[in-house]
Amino acid sequence: MRAIIIGGGKVGGYLAQELRRSGHPVIVVEPDEAQARRVGEQTGALVIVGDGTDLRLLEGLDIRPSDFLLAVTGVDEANLVACQLTRTTFGVTKVLARLNDPRNRHTFETLDIPVVSVTDLLVQVISHEMDLGELVRVAILGRGEVSLLEVEIPTDRAPRRVSEVTLPESSVLVAIRRNGAVVVPGGATLIEPGDRVLAVTLVELEDEVRDALTREADVTDAETTPRLEPPLTIDDAE
Repeated sequence: MRAIIIGGGKVGGYLAQELRRSGHPVIVVEPDEAQARRVGEQTGALVIVGDGTDLRLLEGLDIRPSDFLLAVTGVDEANLVACQLTRTTFGVTKVLARLNDPRNRHTFETLDIPVVSVTDLLVQVISHEMDLGELVRVAILGRGEVSLLEVEIPTDRAPRRVSEVTLPESSVLVAIRRNGAVVVPGGATLIEPGDRVLAVTLVELEDEVRDALTREADVTDAETTPRLEPPLTIDDAE
């Protein structure tokens, strides 16, 4: 699958990196020349300097119906036009737009263009209507600054309360996936070995959050931490 990403900011750059890492060919369209250069150097993707809503530019990309178009600029109008042009002109069926302003949702729905937004993703995480593991690989939230990160706790780690984990600022734990259920964590919730912890954080703080969750807990704290009653859980959908 070849991915065409409209917008080479933090969102587009991250997606290009992840998709390239997964072995997919990637083309990024970014109007700012300096940013386009940075994305190309950091990801190894082919980056085109230009406007992703320019039909002549899109025609030059040799877009095929089998391509996947991701329009992830910070401007809803640009994302809408890029998806619509690609679908109607080149027959691409797999399109996805980033929704920045929820008030524009109706316009996307009218044109049957699927969108992804902060509100949607967090609601689906809490209700567990989608597979978290699949979600986190491509989910970038907010205005390109916030990401949804899933971290697996090593099996040799001692249990810790959420309140005992020192996360960097602008980070929050939103769910824990454990034994076929989703736990909505509070400060007293135990994070146990083998848990898959879902966190929302700034893109540049992902490594710090991962380290905070997976590092070895203080031995004294681990030995004195009592086992609490099971927290609120939401059963997995079949």
